[in-house]
Amino acid sequence: MLKNYFKIAWRNIRKNKGFSLLNMFGLSIGITCFLLLAAYIYHESSYERFLPNADRLAYISLTYKAPNSTEEVNSAVTPTGLAPALQAEFPDVEQATRFYSYSKGGKIESKEALITEKGLLYADQNVFKTLGYTFLEGDSRSALAEPNQIVLTKKLAAKYFPNQSAIGQTLSIDKVNWKITGIIADLPTNTQLNFSALLSNKGLERYKEMAWSSANDITIALLKNKDQFGSIQQKLDQMTKSKFAEATKQGYQFRFILEKLTDIHLHSKAAGTGNITYIYILLALGAALIILTCINFTNLVLAHALERKKEIGVKKVLGAAKKTIFFQFFFECSLMVFLAVAFSLLTTVLLLPVFSSFMGTEMKLTVWTDPRFYTILLVFIALLTLLSGGWPAYSIASSKPISIFKRKLSERQHGISLSKVLVTFQFSISIFFIICTLFAGRQMDFIQSKNTGLDRSDMLVIDGRGWQDKERQLLKEKLMQLNSVQGVTASYDNPVNIQGGYSIREVEGQPNDFDMDVTAIPIEKDFVSVFHIPSVAGTPLSDADILRAQDTISPEYGFVVNTLAASAMGFTPEQAIGKKINLNGRKGSIKQVVASFNFASLHNEVKPIVLFPEYDYFGNIFIRLNPTSPVKDVLAQIKAVIKDIDSKNSFEYHFLNDDYNKLYLKDQQTTRVMQLFSIITIAIACMGLFALSAYAVQQRFKEIGIRKVLGASTIKIVNILSVDFMALVLCAVLISVPLGWYAMHRWVENFAYHITLDWWVFIVAAISALLVSFITISFQTIKAAILNPVDSLRDE
Repeated sequence: MLKNYFKIAWRNIRKNKGFSLLNMFGLSIGITCFLLLAAYIYHESSYERFLPNADRLAYISLTYKAPNSTEEVNSAVTPTGLAPALQAEFPDVEQATRFYSYSKGGKIESKEALITEKGLLYADQNVFKTLGYTFLEGDSRSALAEPNQIVLTKKLAAKYFPNQSAIGQTLSIDKVNWKITGIIADLPTNTQLNFSALLSNKGLERYKEMAWSSANDITIALLKNKDQFGSIQQKLDQMTKSKFAEATKQGYQFRFILEKLTDIHLHSKAAGTGNITYIYILLALGAALIILTCINFTNLVLAHALERKKEIGVKKVLGAAKKTIFFQFFFECSLMVFLAVAFSLLTTVLLLPVFSSFMGTEMKLTVWTDPRFYTILLVFIALLTLLSGGWPAYSIASSKPISIFKRKLSERQHGISLSKVLVTFQFSISIFFIICTLFAGRQMDFIQSKNTGLDRSDMLVIDGRGWQDKERQLLKEKLMQLNSVQGVTASYDNPVNIQGGYSIREVEGQPNDFDMDVTAIPIEKDFVSVFHIPSVAGTPLSDADILRAQDTISPEYGFVVNTLAASAMGFTPEQAIGKKINLNGRKGSIKQVVASFNFASLHNEVKPIVLFPEYDYFGNIFIRLNPTSPVKDVLAQIKAVIKDIDSKNSFEYHFLNDDYNKLYLKDQQTTRVMQLFSIITIAIACMGLFALSAYAVQQRFKEIGIRKVLGASTIKIVNILSVDFMALVLCAVLISVPLGWYAMHRWVENFAYHITLDWWVFIVAAISALLVSFITISFQTIKAAILNPVDSLRDE
């Protein structure tokens, strides 16, 4: 019997190639999109799960608040003393390890040039025991046991020591020799702890005592039991009270937050780089796509069933049981589903590299090596077959022979009611995503075009690490001689994403216990002018201010604050000028007040900031280019100047706008996906509407003929056939608009600065959906309206 079902199903698929290919193509598109989205969601939710003890690893962050601050600060780093204290005082902690960013340079000397390596981290000796990275060469127990020892990833080792073992070799970093004692496997892309080399922290001055007064370390603990997170958090809270007892009495607030390492990427306020909200959006989009696909498949099968009415009627008259006809059509649907899924799997494999590039994240189908994947796939195929093939098969098998041959009008009314509901649902989802896509696109445009208070256009950024003060000043002098360069300055941090956490104390005119958290950044004296930050009060920093700040006996700083910082200290911009303050031990007076500018993502509001001249170290050098000069020529000129000063400099550069756009990478990725798949959802919905209109035309075949005989015009018939479907789309508009408004209202609230939800966007979405729907319906209605009535009435 099964063989017979297969033969009949295959014969019908081949006989109706156009219908079968259209149906399977629509189904495979939906499944492919679903699988691609599932691959991305799996990648985003699998961070750190490759580590052997992932379920027992805890990431510890810090929240703190000064007495005069209005908001808590979430910090991804913790004090140096935390990890040793955890290991010594917490029996439930098996290991605790620390990472410390190698921020003061990363120039690796090779035969050809000095190459900047940014993925360098200091680490404790027990880092491999804690995290369990895969060792390829060397001994994990002693690899970082001594000062100036380094462990490389396989990729970095191959870069500097091709075709030879790197073990025992020496790597020169910032003119300091490091002995290579280990090689580990390259890290996958789904990790927050991304590095290319780990350096021994033995011998570093900052690790000679267990300090609690500053926070600079990433701290990770390996628990003895995966169920101990709650109990250890309670003990951590008690330890915090004792370690910061004196500060707490003064009004400070501190708390260490223990989180699962596997949750950090999507859930951590302090250290996460992902966003769980976007995962929910993509989950909804994937579910909507697969539901739309099933609905579309169902409608197409129902529409095609009428064309096989005589086959079904004859079989019933000849005694075919309802069960037999049900299984015949169900098996036929199952075969199409299976072929569509097989094609989708192949398409997913081929498209995944393209989709990875589109999303800006390298994804691999590692999940396909898991036997559970194939179990889920079989369940998925079974459910998809039941959902998309069960109803059509039941509907066809339940038809009465006399109704099939006479095709009663009453049956028509009963038969398409569910299809109308399904099509309305399809278009509701499609219009909802069109609305979301339009608003998301406008928000991204708003972000990219918003004036953030500093001019980042035409700003070239080169690595400032490794440049001594005299060399940097020479570079600046030579660059300023070029007509293609308008300004040169430097700063410790990137001005579109400043991370420095400081505190202001001893403010003149305020009580002695005044203390507030503030963001601060060391700058070169002309930073404000080069970035075109508007001055509100006071005068710019001068050479005399720099000399006073560099005084080794009694340094005195000139500070630049924004209007928010001045206000937080209780001053107007004019009143703030000349006021003495203490910034983390740096004493001086406020020299200038500037307009408040965005120095972080627009997800957050502008906050107080202090700029101060400190020439010890600059991580970035900024070169403002003349917008009228060809970029290619300018880059060649700058490269020549740099090579003249430092022949081994590899001249690595990027533009500041690129750094700014990276702040919204997840937003942009999600918007691009929504734009792409919104087009697909509307296409799938139109396929369903096309099927429904074909189904309805078949049902009203004779009615159309009678109307034409009685004198109805082609336009009149098109209107009669179209009005019902346009009403469905209009109903979908009424459903989707309030849902779209609510979803976008919640989404834009994630941004401190965002667009308004203008009413005309909803109108555009509605008109677009109605227009596309009318064009889709017209293919069937016009074809039916111009048909000769003799063809529809001659068999009566």
